[in-house]
Amino acid sequence: MNNRGQFKGHILSLLCVIAWGTSFLVSKNLIAIISPVQLMFLRFVIAWLAIWVIYPKWFFHWREEGPFIVLSLFGNTLYYLSENTALKLTLASNVSILVSAAPIASALMLRVFGNGERLSHRQTAGIGIAFFGVLLVVFNGVFVLELNPLGDLLAMAAAVCWALYGFLAKRIIDRYDTFLSTRKLMFYGILTTIPLLIAEGRGLSGMTGMQAGDICGLLYLGLICSAVCYLMWNKAISIIGAMKANLYVYAVPVVTMIASAVFLEETVSPVGLFGVVMVIGGMLLSNLNGRLERPAEENTVDGG
Repeated sequence: MNNRGQFKGHILSLLCVIAWGTSFLVSKNLIAIISPVQLMFLRFVIAWLAIWVIYPKWFFHWREEGPFIVLSLFGNTLYYLSENTALKLTLASNVSILVSAAPIASALMLRVFGNGERLSHRQTAGIGIAFFGVLLVVFNGVFVLELNPLGDLLAMAAAVCWALYGFLAKRIIDRYDTFLSTRKLMFYGILTTIPLLIAEGRGLSGMTGMQAGDICGLLYLGLICSAVCYLMWNKAISIIGAMKANLYVYAVPVVTMIASAVFLEETVSPVGLFGVVMVIGGMLLSNLNGRLERPAEENTVDGG
């Protein structure tokens, strides 16, 4: 892959984390009106419809649907369910720290299972520096850590789910058109969320209390944070690999902190700013002049 292609992969990853970092503020407001399961379902429906309009080609083979179901379970349903439930059980700072450990989980998976990528010492050091920076960003100078075993375990589960998504996605999405694979992920996200919606027993009743601003926020989450970002993230994984793409997850708390300061007028401490510098420095150390051995590219199958 030439430098221009690599640069595109990094830009796509960065754009995704910018959107996902601001999505926490929107989700926080919406969860006060509708449940996390309802929000998940609506996000997937909006994203699936949007991608279907752009890419209406039909593609379905029983033998090939299994991997998409597994990928959607980890990258959509289980990830969001674990993260949103953890937010109800433990501190938001705990969740941010533990979910941001996805790159560490990715590194461990590469070491244990391997898929053609190998971490250098420089990249390993960069991961550690960036994660320490995440701790400083999340605490933002107020060092309060309250442990809630169930909530913290769910947050860790979310990080593992996201790492698994990246690990498995590289093996699947390269074989299909990006629009097709992303649309299938959203479709199976809908199907796997329906049982949770039924078990909750609320249907979509909460939508009756939504105002115009809430609907705009829901469209932002569905169209931008789900449809557009998953398209870009899957493309980024195909270009630079799961490990390098997942390193950008460290920047999510940084974006959230900056967005909170701008839109909610929250104070950013010197400790938080130093954390930002460490996150950026660690990511640069892991990515600049770092080489990962990549497996041979597979042929792409169009979904038409």
